[in-house]
Amino acid sequence: MSDPPSADAEPLEPEPSASWSGLLVRLGLSLVLAVAFAAVLWPRLRTIPEDLSIAWWAVPTYLLALVPYHLARAGRWHVLLRPLGAVRLADSMRVSLAGYMWIALLPFRLGEFARPLMLAERTEIGIKPALGTVAIERVLDGLIICTLFFVASAGNPSTELPALLTATTGVMALFGVALTGLLVMARWPRAMTRIIDATLGRVWARAGQWTSGLSEGVAQGLTALPRGGPAATFIAITSIYWASNAVGMWVLAQGCGLPIGVGDAVLVMAVMNIALLVPGGPAQVGIFQTGVALGLHLVLPADTIRDDGSAFAFYLYLCQLGSITVAGGWAQRSLGLPWRTVLGRFAPPPKTSS
Repeated sequence: MSDPPSADAEPLEPEPSASWSGLLVRLGLSLVLAVAFAAVLWPRLRTIPEDLSIAWWAVPTYLLALVPYHLARAGRWHVLLRPLGAVRLADSMRVSLAGYMWIALLPFRLGEFARPLMLAERTEIGIKPALGTVAIERVLDGLIICTLFFVASAGNPSTELPALLTATTGVMALFGVALTGLLVMARWPRAMTRIIDATLGRVWARAGQWTSGLSEGVAQGLTALPRGGPAATFIAITSIYWASNAVGMWVLAQGCGLPIGVGDAVLVMAVMNIALLVPGGPAQVGIFQTGVALGLHLVLPADTIRDDGSAFAFYLYLCQLGSITVAGGWAQRSLGLPWRTVLGRFAPPPKTSS
């Protein structure tokens, strides 16, 4: 029998739960998106390559490179959580690993709510403050990946680059606005509440009250903005996270016979992660491969991508999703939290007899 939910486990949506029809609509839309991305992808990359043979060492070496990648990704969240309350590193790490599994598996990035939900079950840190730390992490990662794209693409002669430069500039501007909004919310939380009450609250009172309460809670989480030593720790761990990701992708590319350098791998990684910002279908099918294809087209001829590039995208997806799922499944099981802890937020409660 599981522990009772914490007092802060209030709904994350204006309505207490989603309806089955709403859940089916979201799932249907996500599947439509997955099919659309697959259709766009087909002329560029084979989803399942005809020849799956690669160097025998490629997959094992890449899986080893994913160990520091996953540990750094999960561990840096602890730096943001510590100012909010008592939390053990072992708990925050396992919650992170389980949460990233749900981000990968659920459509429309609904899994972003998983970490705050599960953390509230294990600690006294509330859902809303934890959402503030997730927002910080996401915005900073967005700015970093856009910066990596601009640096890695410098001097690239590809004819497809101008369109990606324009799109990335827009994405980086959005993240810049988001960061500014988070800083304003952290500095003047009551002013943000008044703005919400005066706008959304006048049009839809219930949604305005919910959004206002969420804003206050998120503002508490923004106190986790690292300073001094913790900031240096967060930056160092983030550097390990992205560096191990890029090096691992380069190693796998070598095993697949792709003639690219580490700088090219950084560019492919950046394009792939920018593409993943688009809400996609379950398990990121289609959008993941589309991002890889776009990145490879910046550094390799089309014929090479159709053959060796298809094998690279296939193994990259299989290793990343597989390792995330295995690590996340183990983490959630070790936490003693059933899957309903997460999915219960996006499905209707069972009917009860009157």
